[in-house]
Amino acid sequence: MSTLGYLTDERPNVGLKFADAAHRAAHHNRAVSGTHRVAVIPVADALDLADCLVIVEAAAVSAASTVQADRLVRDLAQRQAAGLALAVDAGAGDAIPPTIRQAAHRVGVPLLVTQGDPAAWAGIDRVLAGIWHRRAQQQLNRVTAYFEHLPGELRQADFKQVLVEGLAESLDRYVGLMSPADRNVCVESPEDAPAQQRSVAQHLAFSTDTARDPQVRQGVHVVKLPVSSMETAPYLVAAGASPFAPETLPLAEVTVKLLAMAHDAQRARELRESARGVRLGAFQMLMGGQTLLAQRALAALEPGLLQTSRIRVYVIAGPPEQREDAVSLLEAHIGGKALLVRCPARGDHVIIVDPLHGGEDAPGSVAQTLRRTMAVLPGRSMGGSRPYPLGAVAEAYGEAANALLSARYHRDRIDLFDGSSQLAPLLGDAAHVWAERVLAPLLGLPLVVREELTSTLRITMEFSHARTARILGAHRNTVSARVARCAEVLGQDGAPLHLKDARLRTVLHLVLSLVYAPVPPAQDAPGSPSLAAILQCAPAQAWARGLLQPLHDDERDLLSTLRAWVGCNLHVEEAAAQLGIGARAVRLRLRCMESLLQRDLSSGLAGAHAAILALAITSGDPVLPELG
Repeated sequence: MSTLGYLTDERPNVGLKFADAAHRAAHHNRAVSGTHRVAVIPVADALDLADCLVIVEAAAVSAASTVQADRLVRDLAQRQAAGLALAVDAGAGDAIPPTIRQAAHRVGVPLLVTQGDPAAWAGIDRVLAGIWHRRAQQQLNRVTAYFEHLPGELRQADFKQVLVEGLAESLDRYVGLMSPADRNVCVESPEDAPAQQRSVAQHLAFSTDTARDPQVRQGVHVVKLPVSSMETAPYLVAAGASPFAPETLPLAEVTVKLLAMAHDAQRARELRESARGVRLGAFQMLMGGQTLLAQRALAALEPGLLQTSRIRVYVIAGPPEQREDAVSLLEAHIGGKALLVRCPARGDHVIIVDPLHGGEDAPGSVAQTLRRTMAVLPGRSMGGSRPYPLGAVAEAYGEAANALLSARYHRDRIDLFDGSSQLAPLLGDAAHVWAERVLAPLLGLPLVVREELTSTLRITMEFSHARTARILGAHRNTVSARVARCAEVLGQDGAPLHLKDARLRTVLHLVLSLVYAPVPPAQDAPGSPSLAAILQCAPAQAWARGLLQPLHDDERDLLSTLRAWVGCNLHVEEAAAQLGIGARAVRLRLRCMESLLQRDLSSGLAGAHAAILALAITSGDPVLPELG
C-alpha cells in the first residue's frame, strides 16, 4: 500500500524523511495517493488535496507567523491532505520553521522534509496511482470471489433481513442493523421485541460509544458491533434481558462478517454495472457518430482503448437467458482489450468493438480470443464486420448483424462480412456521384447537426425506430423527429420524403451505403447518372440474379410470396390477404427465404432492401423512385 512510510523508506531518490521520530511513529502508515508541489501559500482552493502530500519550499514559509502557520496547517487538515513536506537544500540542517513545527504537532498533520530534486518527484504520482489501482483491483477481485461462494440467499435483495432474522432467532433476543449516519434502523427482528430493548439498542447504536464488549444499560444486556471500519458503516446491535451466552459474540461476529461481505459484494456488483453503463454509453455515442465524446467518456475507465483509427465490430447471438454468463466469460477473456456491451435493443445479443490495436492473427488478439471463446459457448453464433474507421461504428455494426445470419450455417458458427454479397461495391464511381448528389442537402448542414441526423438515419434504414432508439440511448420520439427532419431536408419539390415507403427506404439505404462505404471511389465520374442507369450495369444484373436464384430453384413458389410481401410495403397481413393464405404461412415462408437468401427478413431491414433491389433489377417491379 502507498503510505508516507513507503515514500520515506522505499523511494530514497526523493529524499523524503519525517520531521522527527514522533511524526514518524504517528504517521508512518498514513495513506497517500498523490502529490502537489505548490509555490504559493495559502494553497489554492481549486486543488483537491485529499490524501495528497503537499510539497512547499521551506523558504516560502520561513517567515510565517504563528497565526499564519496555524492557518496553513489547519487548512491542510480540513482538506484531508496526507501531510506537509518542506523542500530544503541538501545540508541545510533543521530548516523547519518553529511555527510550522509547532502547528503541525498541535493539529496532527504529518510533517516531513525533502531534499530530493523536483525531477525525482515527477514520476511519483504515476507510481502511487499504479499502487492504488492494483490494490483496488485486488480488493474487487477478492470481494467478487468471496461473493461467488456465499449462500444463494445472500444474493437476494433481502439478504440483510435474512441474516438479522436468523441471528435474532438463534440468540432469542432483539437484533437490529442500524445506521448512525442517518439515524435509521435498516433491519430489525423481531418486530414485537420489548420497547425498552429496542430503545436501548437504538440509543447505543446512535451514540459515539465504540466499545465492542457486552454491557448493561438500564437493565438491558446489549452489544454493538460495526459492520465495517468505515465511518458511515452501520452497526449490528443485539439486546436482551439476560446476559449473553459464550457463543453469542462469535455468532454475532460471523453475522457481521457476512453482512460486510455481502455489502462489499453488492458494491462490487454496483461498480461492475456502473462500468458496464459507461461502456454502453460510449458505444451509443459511437453509434451516434460522437467519436470524441465516446473517447472522453471511456478514457478514465479504459485509458487509450478508443485511441485508434480502425475498428471491427462483432455481434454474438445466443439464448437470452444465458447472456449474462456469456458476458462474464467474455469480459474475463477480452476485458480491457475491446469495448464489450450488452446490446440495448436485443436481449440475445452481445456487441464487441475491437479497436484493432495489434495484428488480428496474433495469439492474444481480440479476434483469436473470440474464436477460442466461441468454441466453449455452445448454441451461439458470431458475425463480424469489415474494418472501418472509428467514426463508422454504425456501418460496422450493421455489417456484423448481417453476417450473424449467415454465421448460423457455418460449421464454427462464425462469419465475417466481406462485402461480396452487397450491391453497393459493384456499382462503380458513377453510383458514388449519384449518391452524393442525392445526399448533398443533408451533407451541407452544419457538422454537429449533420452527424446527429445522418447517424440516426443510417441506423433507421436497417432497424425500426424503437430499436434505433434503444441502440442510441435516445427516446423514440427523438429518433422520429430526427428522421422527419431528414425527410424534410432531402425532400423534393417542397415535399418531404415519404420514408414509410419501403421502396424509398431501399433507395436511401443504397445511397447511404455508397456515401459511407469503407473504401471510397477511385475517382469522380462525369455526368449526372440516374438510378435506373446505374442498376442496369452488368455487375448489378449478375448480383440480382444470383441473389434470387435459390428462390427460383425452390418448389414452394417462394418468389411469389416475396413479390407480394414487397408489393404490400412489407406488411405480412396484407400480403397474406393478397395470396389467400394465413399470415402465419407468410411468416413461415419468409423464414424459409432467410435461410436460402442468407438475409434477415424479420428483425432487420437490410435483407428486405436487398430483396427489393434484386426484384427491381431483374423484373422492374417494384419501380424504384428516383431521388436527386
